[in-house]
Amino acid sequence: MQNPLVLHHEKMGAELAHGRVPLWFSNTSDEYLMLGKSAGFADLSHLGVMAVDGKDRLPFLNGLVTNDVGKLYPGSGVHSLLLNTKARVIADLYLYLKDESLLVDTGDVSAQNVKSFLDRFIVTEDVRLSDLTDELVRLTVQGPRATDVIKTVLGVNVQELQPLRHLSIGPSLVVNRDRTGLGGYDLFIPRDEAEPVWQGLLLKAQDIGAGPVGLSALDVYRIERGTPRMGVDVNENTIVLEAGYADAISYSKGCYMGQEVVARATHIGRVNKKLVQLQLETETPALPGSPIVHEDNEVGRITSSAYSPKSRSVVGLGYVTREFAKENARIEVNSAGLIVHARVTKVD
Repeated sequence: MQNPLVLHHEKMGAELAHGRVPLWFSNTSDEYLMLGKSAGFADLSHLGVMAVDGKDRLPFLNGLVTNDVGKLYPGSGVHSLLLNTKARVIADLYLYLKDESLLVDTGDVSAQNVKSFLDRFIVTEDVRLSDLTDELVRLTVQGPRATDVIKTVLGVNVQELQPLRHLSIGPSLVVNRDRTGLGGYDLFIPRDEAEPVWQGLLLKAQDIGAGPVGLSALDVYRIERGTPRMGVDVNENTIVLEAGYADAISYSKGCYMGQEVVARATHIGRVNKKLVQLQLETETPALPGSPIVHEDNEVGRITSSAYSPKSRSVVGLGYVTREFAKENARIEVNSAGLIVHARVTKVD
């Protein structure tokens, strides 16, 4: 089903990705700076959303995902992962408990794929799964003045809303979801209400210096934070501990799919490679898959990178062998035959 905001984006001259959401409206650099100075709002309606209903919804999910869903209470949320039996990452999830149901943000993995995976484990449990991606439009407001934008446009004070906590505004949901390190909120809005909310953002947010931004500017902040993205930095061949995800795994709740492998690797205390953040001595992003080398030996691969206006250089994410998975490790990146000096700046 077509995104109801596509025509609005096209009229504003946005460059669209996935045929439905903007990569940018003006340019990535200006939108990046606006996010850092005030706030920006973006259309994320390409990301998956599903609902889990039924009286057994929490124990059912708790036996499958990596974090402790059993501790949720209405208005709270948790970051978790769905793994296969070999502890490879199937989906990166954010779960939000409402009064009568659970809203699941499936991110870059389609809600239908997550639903199909989970459906196989429903036997006698009272659990119902619904793909809501086409019924809800996802917007996000990010930046140091995101709270002001929400109050100005929606008339709601979310100043006291803690990370991953949420509140309902009629049929819509506002979640404290920081995607940039600057503060921010995700809005889940029924399709027929998305256009007036978007128009309200365009008309009212400009008074505080905020405006629309695309995925490209948000992605720079994502890489600067060292946050992996499904389908880009992580896929179904990635062992979860290689990619970090420390906030998404409970080591005390008991069994879940892939738990034995996670426990074994944790006990051994190592994996063969780790996802790290890099700073490259160049202004040209490296191509995904570019080899990371040391003394002519390949020690890893770049998964994503972008030019950072803040550091005036390229920041990137990539997997390196254990020897180089430490801050300030010096390596090089071979991007299309050009050798670029780099160093590791963060290891999760």
